[in-house]
Amino acid sequence: MSLRLFHRFFLVLCLALFAVTGYWASGGNATALVTPWLLYGSVAGAAAVIGYFVWHVRSVRLPA
Repeated sequence: MSLRLFHRFFLVLCLALFAVTGYWASGGNATALVTPWLLYGSVAGAAAVIGYFVWHVRSVRLPA
């Protein structure tokens, strides 16, 4: 696996972790406790990762 592909895999993994954290913070935990600051932080982090992923895909081309 090349470094570029690993980088993309790691970004997708980070996005999945932000999604799980956002679900947990929105009341998907055992006590149904809503944690707004964590929810907003995970949404902001996911938005930043999506923006960076799009920039990375556009700027770095894989060899054909």
